[in-house]
Amino acid sequence: MNLKVIVINKPKITGPVVITANHQDLLDTFFFAKIWPDNCAGVGKREIAWVPVFGAAFWLAGNIFIDRANKDKSRAVVDQMAEKISSLKRSIFIMPEGTRSRGKGLLPFKKGAFLTAIKAGVPIVPLCVSSSSNINLSDWAPKPGLVEFLDPISTEGLKPEDAERLALECHELMKAKIAEMDKRIEAEF
Repeated sequence: MNLKVIVINKPKITGPVVITANHQDLLDTFFFAKIWPDNCAGVGKREIAWVPVFGAAFWLAGNIFIDRANKDKSRAVVDQMAEKISSLKRSIFIMPEGTRSRGKGLLPFKKGAFLTAIKAGVPIVPLCVSSSSNINLSDWAPKPGLVEFLDPISTEGLKPEDAERLALECHELMKAKIAEMDKRIEAEF
């Protein structure tokens, strides 16, 4: 695919967490395939269910669909994810931007991932993927993409009303790391 995924590190986790990753485009699938943690469920928009083969595979793998247009159902999914984390001791993988950024940089985060982590009492582990706007799959030479986990962010002692602040904190950390990774690609590759 002319894509060279370079994994900088492994996550520093010892139990279930909520992993938050930036979401740029369909190439994300190839980045995430290199680092997908064991015992982890993903969260995807409800429309994925109708994608031939992939939708069924996503559902059969124990992943969770979210109806972004229905706020009440979205809130119920937050509770479902927190329950899955607690009862199954399973991590959740969420892209808190809620949609692909398509080269616009890191979009604002929705607070569902952070509310889930607070309700489940587990840390947030940010996952940063370098910008994929430099990747042209028709080039002869493979283009690099960097993937790096940041240190876990504790939710201990936080209440649901802290979710928005936690989302902003995580956004700033990830935005800075992605910028750093993009500079590294420019300098080294």
